[in-house]
Amino acid sequence: MKIVNLLVGLCLSFTVSHGQTVVELFSGMDGSLLLDTDSPIQIWGYGYIDEGTYTIPAPQLTFDLNDDVELYFENWSPEAHTIHLHGLDVDQANDGVPQTSFQVTQGQNATYSFETTHPGTYLYHCHVTTTLHLTMGMYGMIVVNYNETQAYEDSPAFDREFRYLMSDLEIETNDAPNQAYPFHEIYPDYFMINGKSGDQITNTPSLSLSMEEGETGVLRFGSMAYSKLIVDIPEELNAMVHMSDGRIVPQTFGVTELEIFPGERFTVFVDPDPGFEEDILVSYYSMLNNELAGVNTIPVTNLSNSVEELSPSDLEIYPNPSNGVIQLKGTQGNFVITDLYGKLAHVLNPTVKQHDLSHLNKGIYFLIDLDRRVSAQMLIIN
Repeated sequence: MKIVNLLVGLCLSFTVSHGQTVVELFSGMDGSLLLDTDSPIQIWGYGYIDEGTYTIPAPQLTFDLNDDVELYFENWSPEAHTIHLHGLDVDQANDGVPQTSFQVTQGQNATYSFETTHPGTYLYHCHVTTTLHLTMGMYGMIVVNYNETQAYEDSPAFDREFRYLMSDLEIETNDAPNQAYPFHEIYPDYFMINGKSGDQITNTPSLSLSMEEGETGVLRFGSMAYSKLIVDIPEELNAMVHMSDGRIVPQTFGVTELEIFPGERFTVFVDPDPGFEEDILVSYYSMLNNELAGVNTIPVTNLSNSVEELSPSDLEIYPNPSNGVIQLKGTQGNFVITDLYGKLAHVLNPTVKQHDLSHLNKGIYFLIDLDRRVSAQMLIIN
């Protein structure tokens, strides 16, 4: 059976008939994305026709090896768009580059026809005024499966699969896309994994790398960011890179720091040590000056562990909200404070009762119990 996996279990606008897989997408330019500050921002994007909605990123499309795909596309927006099949081996006429293929104008439709000849991780995006249409949100991930338990012929078997599409945007540009030139002056200031940022990620169970003890997993990383990415993978995950840009690497290699540039994709196998839990850190560096611009975390959860969550009776922070000085009451341990992006903000001294946090900016923070490796409490600094 041919399947589209949206991570939320949706399989609409995706049908199989006489060996052909048909996907029906539309494009729109009047959508919105809810930022982690609970503020909406303007986006453009793709969505399933019979759903009529879209967000960042576009639907994840999943095919089997050697599928014959008919990707039907309707343009519901006032500007021309295409669907470029980034990395897939398709002929020039179906590649979605306007100069060598075609573009779909307002109210028009077209069909991209191709065969999935190589398993791997791919992307799709609009190739009209590419820089602008990308940053506005017109992109998604494509996965071509070899089978349900192998990423390619003779690959190791895996138990679970996780897909992470990293991207970014500059809020000012999305608020006023008609004023978004020149692009060399655009500096991304909002950073996402599967369209979510900061505590949105930690509050979305499907984004957690969650495995039972003894299981192996496959991580599919892709980047539609304008930033250079550094993915810090804990050594205890025993991560091995097996595929890059939809091809098997000549020699698999272990990795704890994976560098990903715009448009790149990697397939990484993980075999966690027993009982291991720790975040994967994703750092976003400016392609213009190589300065660190943002950080997100991917939680790693061992489903076999029985972790006792801290309750208000176990640990109290007071006052909370605070003007900068707090005290902890209850459970003892080693704690640190992180910001919404999971970035370390302060290390608490376990030998003192009163902690001065006046150097922190106003906002929301998390108190992390390093001993239990769990988020213990939310802290607000006024």
